[in-house]
Amino acid sequence: MKLTYAVLHHASSNAALVVGFLLLYSVGVVYVRSTCWRDPTSQFFQAQRAHAPSYSTERIQEARRYADSMAKGGRVGGENATIRSPELCIGIPSVQRPGISYLKATLGSLQHGLSNEERDRLRFVVLLAHTNQTQHTDHGESWLVKMADSLPSYHDSAERLALAMRMEENRSHAVKSKFDYSILMEECAKSAAPYMLLVEDDVVFLDGWRHRTVKAISTTMMKSWEAAHSDFLYLRLFYYEALLGWNIESWPKYAAWSTAFAASILSLLNLAKRYVVPARRFITRPVFILTLGLFTPLLLLLFFAAGANCLFPQPPGVQLMPANACCGQGLVFPLSTVVGELLPLFRDNRWSESPTDSFIEDYADATGRLRWALTPVVMQHVGSKSTYEVDKSHYGNMTPSDIWNFAFETNDAHSLAEEHARAVAELHGLETS
Repeated sequence: MKLTYAVLHHASSNAALVVGFLLLYSVGVVYVRSTCWRDPTSQFFQAQRAHAPSYSTERIQEARRYADSMAKGGRVGGENATIRSPELCIGIPSVQRPGISYLKATLGSLQHGLSNEERDRLRFVVLLAHTNQTQHTDHGESWLVKMADSLPSYHDSAERLALAMRMEENRSHAVKSKFDYSILMEECAKSAAPYMLLVEDDVVFLDGWRHRTVKAISTTMMKSWEAAHSDFLYLRLFYYEALLGWNIESWPKYAAWSTAFAASILSLLNLAKRYVVPARRFITRPVFILTLGLFTPLLLLLFFAAGANCLFPQPPGVQLMPANACCGQGLVFPLSTVVGELLPLFRDNRWSESPTDSFIEDYADATGRLRWALTPVVMQHVGSKSTYEVDKSHYGNMTPSDIWNFAFETNDAHSLAEEHARAVAELHGLETS
């Protein structure tokens, strides 16, 4: 009779333990689901909700209105270029897409909100990447003429024109994209700006991107020196979070984590059973089995299902990002790197079929050059049609519309405007309250 009672008592205790755990586990699942829905590496990712362009829509509207206002009146590109050498040259290659153009929003978001002092520190170079530039919707637009400091053309050089015509005839998108980037690099190098930012023409920048970028460049240089490098390859202003999740190359690390967690649980149970007298009657063999065979695996499952970005978000500031980064929407290069390495590399491999971003990544892998990234990102990829083809063999089955930074949409326009105002006041040597 006593044996029967003991068995029933332990059975009911174990059942209560399981029920209690499952209730707490359900609470954990609800919490993770409400927290990690924006992480594309999470099993709780809500794609439609996460892709909502909460901030981008507002920023695009501001950018386009600003460009329209420039068309009606405003400074002419390069108007104050002689005041000083620019601190940053921005190069934008743009090709015509059927039925749509993002260039106005891109250029508008780069310039909207800039003070005169900020604008004078920048140089904008826009290449309409067609041998016949009238094929581009924005060719000759008043806003473009006034907002761009330089509008180079293939016709500026007989050699450029011959190469561009050959590339257009061959429809070599990857080849021509590198050629266009090299032209922008050459044009920016002429400005003597110590850094150049190359961006695709289907992106939007947040209000205050300049002061964040300039500060990040300074930090990047300091960190590069600390790493015993005289400079760096690039500073990334945009990345795609889905590539920063759990990856198969790191499975030994994940296995070690899981083993360490299970071993810790086992050790705690053993210690409690040995040294905590009241706990001995509760920590039975079935409890060990349930804990290690059911509870621990479920906790590990929830951990990995939550997503890498949700659990371990990128720390704010400038960090190394040598792998799993996409794509080439916005990269800052030092002038020394461009002139001494990238331009010769592009010329020597002019007919390589490797897309521009993959080409640069391959070079970095081969040379060990430093690749940095800024968090939070200061720009978003808004295009549904890519300027140049995405290397799907390198990035999987993504399409251009999937290349999206989900954290960018958490920006608040009012907070950004206040931050930008403080940065402008600091630039002008004013005190803010």
